[in-house]
Amino acid sequence: MKMLFLLLLSWSLILDTEVSSSPLSRSSIVGGEDAEEGQWPWMAYLTILKEKENFCFKCGGSLISDHWILTAAHCLEQATVVQVALGALQLQNPPRYQGLAKTIITHENYTQFTKGFDIGLVELKEKVSFSQWISPVNLPSRFENISPGLQCWATGWGNIRENVGLEYPYTLQEVRLLIVDNQQCKKRYNDIIRPDMLCTEVPGGGKSPCQGDSGGALVFKKGNVWVQAGIVSFALGCARPEFPNVYTRVSSFRDWIQTKSGV
Repeated sequence: MKMLFLLLLSWSLILDTEVSSSPLSRSSIVGGEDAEEGQWPWMAYLTILKEKENFCFKCGGSLISDHWILTAAHCLEQATVVQVALGALQLQNPPRYQGLAKTIITHENYTQFTKGFDIGLVELKEKVSFSQWISPVNLPSRFENISPGLQCWATGWGNIRENVGLEYPYTLQEVRLLIVDNQQCKKRYNDIIRPDMLCTEVPGGGKSPCQGDSGGALVFKKGNVWVQAGIVSFALGCARPEFPNVYTRVSSFRDWIQTKSGV
């Protein structure tokens, strides 16, 4: 029944559904700018039905192969149906690809996002054809050096301020951020930051992912290719200067991704 419901759900109704938030927020982009068509071709928009919930959750994700999406485990908790949109810029328009999940996987050690292992995978029922608008992001090596000060980018369709949604026509937002030393980040969050996490901020705050951006990719340019450094996980509020945003460190889970997806 839930599968049939999602298939019948119109694109406009998906945009009108609510998304949960809390002070310690599941992480749209605060202080961002409109992205351009095809600029972030791996960006996925996930609409998720969960057990015992009567509304859809919305998250980001990243295409890592022709049939696998990488996202956050907390997006997929108790998920029964996941719908994936790819090749979208403005959510007022139908995406270039829209499909359903065949397999939903969360890390076996995940319990809550502040305790790490906030990583999940979605296998698509149908493979995606690559184009200038849809193509996968590169994954980092297991020993990728993500140094403090590294310039990264985050993207999403989430809130533009705490509890303030993205306005029509719902254009994908992008924001440039800097990697923060984990020890510095750890002091801000009372030692809950783990080695398999990453943190970002900008001087003075005012820019960050926010509610609705969870699961999206934090990427950096390496030579001529884009590499995914992190998965948007959580923060205390949005764009608060004293609290960096926290991400799952993708390189720490490279073996897990390979084992589960073959990618």
